[in-house]
Amino acid sequence: MQGKLSSGTFLTVAAVVLLAGGLVIARPAPAAQTDVARVGSISVSGSSAIRVQPDRVVIALGIETFGETPSAARDLNAGRAKQVLAAMRAQGIADKDLATAGFFLQPEYDDWSNHRNIVGYWARNTIAVTLRDVAQLERVLVAGLEAGANAVDGVEFSVTNLRELRDQARAQAVQAAMEKAAAMAGVAHLSVGDITNINENSWYSGYYGSSGRQWTNTQNVVQDLTDAGALTIEDGSIALGQIVVRAEVSLTAEMVK
Repeated sequence: MQGKLSSGTFLTVAAVVLLAGGLVIARPAPAAQTDVARVGSISVSGSSAIRVQPDRVVIALGIETFGETPSAARDLNAGRAKQVLAAMRAQGIADKDLATAGFFLQPEYDDWSNHRNIVGYWARNTIAVTLRDVAQLERVLVAGLEAGANAVDGVEFSVTNLRELRDQARAQAVQAAMEKAAAMAGVAHLSVGDITNINENSWYSGYYGSSGRQWTNTQNVVQDLTDAGALTIEDGSIALGQIVVRAEVSLTAEMVK
């Protein structure tokens, strides 16, 4: 007499049938063995410099006046500032490219050590003029000084596609660092593996004041006038020189053999 199969017996029989039918349960293949062995790391730096002609310049024209009273100094300064602005517009410079960069009014003492006996007041106004055609520089400088400005507080050269040049210089610096790492590892009969860290060590500097001193601002490129291309005046003309967009990076990579 045939009895009923228990549930455990049924599962056992079913497993035997499936195996007998040739069903194969796939298992993940073991990871392939590699001959690459990490033996340490290498740290290198790379830099890049791109030289271009400036295509924009900002002139800071200073207007300084003296009066016996604050209002007298201010009014005299305002009159000269209007003349300078009119001269700039006569040169074809748009209002959007003219701006007051600074203004101050301070007393003049006969004894600065004790700040006693005010003898008058100095008013100073700085007008920033943006030139989108660097060929205008000398002509605009002369026009501004003839109109009433009595100081050139600064001349700053720049390029309009700075972001593009900065990215290009950075990419070249990374490529230079990678090539250096490969060359150094090759001498030791090793290869460069994965890059584990990249740092950018760049900065920005590019403002030249009227005293010839360089003012520095932090950024991630160098943009300045080289010594050979600094602002000079020869035979009545201004040599613009070149702007240098420079990037520097350091990276760390694994070394393998």
